[in-house]
Amino acid sequence: MNPSANFDGQAVNISGDNPLRKAAILVVSLEQPLASQLLAQLDRAAVEAVTLEIARLERIAPAEQQAVLEEFYGLGLKRLRFVFDDLVNMDDVDIREAYHPEDAETWALALAGASRPVKEKVLAALVGDAATELTNRLDRLGPFRLDAAETAQVEVAEWFRRLHDQGQITLPDPNGQEVLLV
Repeated sequence: MNPSANFDGQAVNISGDNPLRKAAILVVSLEQPLASQLLAQLDRAAVEAVTLEIARLERIAPAEQQAVLEEFYGLGLKRLRFVFDDLVNMDDVDIREAYHPEDAETWALALAGASRPVKEKVLAALVGDAATELTNRLDRLGPFRLDAAETAQVEVAEWFRRLHDQGQITLPDPNGQEVLLV
């Protein structure tokens, strides 16, 4: 039995047990870089099947789209969507759990390329010597390449993902999702 939703006065089938339709809805609902990353994990035949299903999509009811996204986020997509800028939404205790003084140079470089709210959040979350050391490293950093800062941000985000996988921290719910109706 497939669930249904009301869309423009009509009952609309919600993906139910059609995994190919769910995959197509997921791909068109995600931001392009994330959708590409997801497709890169599939073999060629699966990519072709999902692409064909995307071409067949006419309309996606908002309730169906939301149900598909919630299911996939529940399966770990939340982990995949986590990026360095999401630190602004992290619990202070979780930031302290992820910070290690031996990684201060990487953290400083990551924060040097970050927005002010992210810098402020991380520095406010750290206490005592950790906050002082990281602030000093930031002050002494000098010129840096933007791509080096971005690489450091990716590395720090991966540390958070691993801690999440180990059950040591909780990642925030993904934000900034674009809603795309076909």
